[in-house]
Amino acid sequence: MVSNKTKKLIISKSKRPPSNEIEVIDEYGDKRCFPITGELPLTIYVDKKEVVTLMTLGHYPESLVIGYLRNQGFINSLDELESVQVDWDTNSAAVKTVNGIDKFENKLTHKIVTSGCGQGTTFGGIWDELKNKEIKSSKLKQSTIYKMLKLLHDKNEVYRSSGAVHGCALCDGN
Repeated sequence: MVSNKTKKLIISKSKRPPSNEIEVIDEYGDKRCFPITGELPLTIYVDKKEVVTLMTLGHYPESLVIGYLRNQGFINSLDELESVQVDWDTNSAAVKTVNGIDKFENKLTHKIVTSGCGQGTTFGGIWDELKNKEIKSSKLKQSTIYKMLKLLHDKNEVYRSSGAVHGCALCDGN
């Protein structure tokens, strides 16, 4: 696979606010402004081929697209990408690769719909790759988990203001 080490990855900056203020009437009949979140569909196209439509608040759409492609095994490195352009007028993300994606059509043919909150889609090839991965054992102190939960709560401004989103974090144990 040809890499993009000589060129800089072109990424749009299409960040949207995670919530919008609306006027509401509270339980006492008083008007007040309240932040409300609203997910938008974002269809990912890779080299002009539709991959999937994700629902997003739109706060970091380019990162969402790149992370999704990496998570699903479509790319292994940013060097494989030439550009990621998000256009909210069309609710789409156009991804251009340096040299295409190996076995791209095969990866698209076997979609798996997952159960859970709202369902999700993974692509069949990812399961084959996971079967051969060795998961290293790790230990976290209970106090570290509590610190991470507090940090997640403190940093998740959207949840604190609107109460309508999930939060998550990655932890390396430190």
